[in-house]
Amino acid sequence: MYKDIVFVEGIQSDLQKENLAQRLNQMIGVKEVTIDIERQSITLLYNTPVNLNTLEKEIYDTGYKVIRTEKGAI
Repeated sequence: MYKDIVFVEGIQSDLQKENLAQRLNQMIGVKEVTIDIERQSITLLYNTPVNLNTLEKEIYDTGYKVIRTEKGAI
């Protein structure tokens, strides 16, 4: 199980937050997605087969710029 935090730019509304969370939760291996609009952060709890690169690409493809990532396996 992995837990990483991805910092992004551009999440400005609850609708955007919910749409992004729903899209990420549909990915195989994603267990939990928590989005903080104020901090512009996405906390991800996941297992293989999904990986951080795939998650970052999905965030980018949804229209948000990935600023940095804090990795931390649990």
